[in-house]
Amino acid sequence: MKSSITERFTYQWLTQQPLHIPITKTRLILFYLSLNYLIVFVDVLIAHALNRLFPVYEWIPVIFSPIAALSAILLFIRPKPGCISILNLFINFTGVVIGILGFGFHLQGASAGNVVSFAGLTSGNPVFAPLAFVALGSIGILTTLDDRSNSRKYNLTRKTRWLLLTTAFWFFATALVAYFDHARTGFTNLYTWIPLYMGIFAAMILLLQAYSQPERGLSILLGTTMILSFAVGLLGFAFHLSADLAGRGSILWSRVFYQAPGLAPLLFCDLGIWGILVFLDPLNESPLD
Repeated sequence: MKSSITERFTYQWLTQQPLHIPITKTRLILFYLSLNYLIVFVDVLIAHALNRLFPVYEWIPVIFSPIAALSAILLFIRPKPGCISILNLFINFTGVVIGILGFGFHLQGASAGNVVSFAGLTSGNPVFAPLAFVALGSIGILTTLDDRSNSRKYNLTRKTRWLLLTTAFWFFATALVAYFDHARTGFTNLYTWIPLYMGIFAAMILLLQAYSQPERGLSILLGTTMILSFAVGLLGFAFHLSADLAGRGSILWSRVFYQAPGLAPLLFCDLGIWGILVFLDPLNESPLD
């Protein structure tokens, strides 16, 4: 990674002049990655507190999240090849494994015997929620990719393209979480369909952007979609908070666990920021060095 004071970026085919930002894209990703791991820590701690963190393996994502955040912060401070870089790669790979195992445990919890039922998916643990670790771990691994301006395909650097694909995967997983979470209400309110459509639509736009030739209209659509995602997240948080308060003036934790998880809608705000961040294409950034 270059240590120059100012780095040059562009939103492909959208900005006429390069954007000058006093930090490399890799460091931006590492900083925001650490914040995401800390947010996931709070979310998982609240969710697993419902079972009093039993069985004991429910401690694994709770303990792992702050460790992963610390690893990202250390690499942010010292973005050089060496022990910290290798450690960060190992920890994020472990995060991917934890996410896959968590998905398996949640899927098992939603099954009746050897059969996964729709009722189990809507009333049990959020089956697709652990995939957040897969997405964060993948992003952490991708920080090691070459992001030089001469390493391009479809007019995007390899790192930018893969980060767009990872964010698309995360949007799709979030759409599935929203669908099964809202299915328990029977979608009595039509606006509960919005997160599903928003997540799928955003995933499709990111996929198209990752493999498109220069198209200003698509770039504008991507930016608009990320802003809409942020707005959907804020509105969802307001609706969930209203449901948790339930006219009582205070939050009932049973409602937070069983009805409207308060932090869940804010994931759309988070993904809106991720989408804008990963699309920031560096013009002169080098790989970690």
